[in-house]
Amino acid sequence: MTLDDVIPPSTESHEAPQPAAPAGQAGSCIVLWGAMGSGKSSVGWYLAKSLGLGFLDLDDAIERKEKKPVATIFAEKGEEHFRAVEAAAVQRLKQLRSHVVAVGGGTVEGEKNAALLDSLGITIWLNPPPAELARRLLADPAEVKKRPLLADVLDEATQPERLKILTERLSTLVGNRLGAYKRAKVVINDAFSTPELAARLIRDLLQKDGLLPAGNPRSSFDRWQIM
Repeated sequence: MTLDDVIPPSTESHEAPQPAAPAGQAGSCIVLWGAMGSGKSSVGWYLAKSLGLGFLDLDDAIERKEKKPVATIFAEKGEEHFRAVEAAAVQRLKQLRSHVVAVGGGTVEGEKNAALLDSLGITIWLNPPPAELARRLLADPAEVKKRPLLADVLDEATQPERLKILTERLSTLVGNRLGAYKRAKVVINDAFSTPELAARLIRDLLQKDGLLPAGNPRSSFDRWQIM
């Protein structure tokens, strides 16, 4: 990853991203969003650890509160119900300070969700190409099974067929969500780094550009921090 991989998204105003607020204050979080397989949870965990911030995975928080996996919520009550549960979870983040937050692939499609996440601090879109997303997901079929919008891809007989169909489906999903994803303050176009390396480089690049929260976050690191 180089400095060219961390770029502000195109906007009409062309304003540079502003740094996160001082640690412990409103706006002192870093929010990661992007498609399934982009590495939000794993990169977010390493990024939080390297910065001494708390870590919150929104899907994990929802599963703990609902006492069932996201895939089960989808299967039993449908996507509309899940999005309502997800929106309520996002609203409970209002008071969150000094955390890295990883949200679901479709979380930012809701305008209220996106606006609240914007208010938390620096928003980052992890944006590997669809073929890389598909490759990562198919490396662990259990991960694909957990994704309600993708699980049926495993019904295909061969791995090349699965990869082709999954790449096409992810390309469509990203295309449909492009407007929401583009509102991130920073875009990371990195396809091949390990999560730990990607987190370290993101940290260094944000630090270089003065975008990290200033001061001591005084927040204990918790892999399973929930609301």
